[in-house]
This record gives sequence, C-alpha cells and structure tokens, in this order.
Amino acid sequence: MRIVLVAVFLLLTTSVSAQTITPSQTRLIGCFGEAFTLVEHVWRIAPKHLAQLTEQAKSSQSDARRQFLEGFVSAAVLADQESALAVARNLNGCLSEAAAGTMPDQTTAILATAIRTELDSALEDVGDYIALVKQSQDNLRSALRTPASDARGGAIDDYLTFGERMRDRLTALRRSVDAVITAATPATGR
Repeated sequence: MRIVLVAVFLLLTTSVSAQTITPSQTRLIGCFGEAFTLVEHVWRIAPKHLAQLTEQAKSSQSDARRQFLEGFVSAAVLADQESALAVARNLNGCLSEAAAGTMPDQTTAILATAIRTELDSALEDVGDYIALVKQSQDNLRSALRTPASDARGGAIDDYLTFGERMRDRLTALRRSVDAVITAATPATGR
C-alpha cells in the first residue's frame, strides 16, 4: 500500500511539473514527507522498540537489570518518542503554512489527500501499537519495580502513554489536513 502511494505521489508530482507549482503545493510535498515519517514511527519504530523492551523485561530479577531497563525506557522516551512528537509538531506547522495560502485547485487537493491517506495509515498503526502496549504494560511495570520505587510517575508512564498522545496528535493533524482539502477543492468539485 505504501509503495503504491509513493508511486501515485511521484506520478502526480511529475504531472504537476507541466503547470506552475504554488507555494501551498510545495509545502504540501514537504508535509507528505513528515506524514510518511510519522507512519514509520508508529508502524515500525515504536512497536519494534516495545518488543525489545518486553523481551528484555523477561529477565529483570536484579536491581542492576531493572536499572538497565529504566535506562532503556528513558532513552526511548528521549530519542524515539520525542522525535516522533517533534515530527508531528513540524507537520502541524507545515499544514498551517500550506493552509494559509491555499486557493481552490485540484492538484493541491490531491496532494492534501495523499497526506490524509498517510495520516489515516498512521492512525490505524497507532491503534495497533496501543493494543500492544496494553498487553505488555503490567509486565513492564512489574519488571521496572525496585525496592526504592514502584515504577509509577517516571519514564515508564511517559513511555506507556506515547500511543495515546500520538493518537491525539494524529487526530488533530487529520482535522488540519481536512481543512486544507476543503479549502483546495474547487467549488465545482464539492
């Protein structure tokens, strides 16, 4: 599916080259890259990291092992999750800039629709990720418990709530891109 979307997107941009590309269209091409990156985060990176953490948590009998897991979680929050949320912020800004100059134009509407398709894919993937987290969260909390703390209120909470936070961001981004599509759709096509 993703390969088909990329091929359609490339064909679209090739056909657009015969006409003048507007600033909104240029922004939307960049926005597509941000949306695609979000799909990678929630489809590939986050689930892979969760699987690694779950596997490592199976042997967490010692305090040293628990500290290792705590570092693993903290690194994931700082590196993977924060970078995904930064991409979402970038996409939000990108869509705002594209929306500001959007005029009714079928090519612009098609570009925005391609972004919406990526966001729909990311929303589906983040739903799957949230289900995986729910299956693992009790075991992960138990594995990270130490005599000094009960693993609540720390990095594990940030880690485990990433899916919900990302779903909220993706839902807001979906509304933003819908507004661009509405603004870009010529009156005769509505």
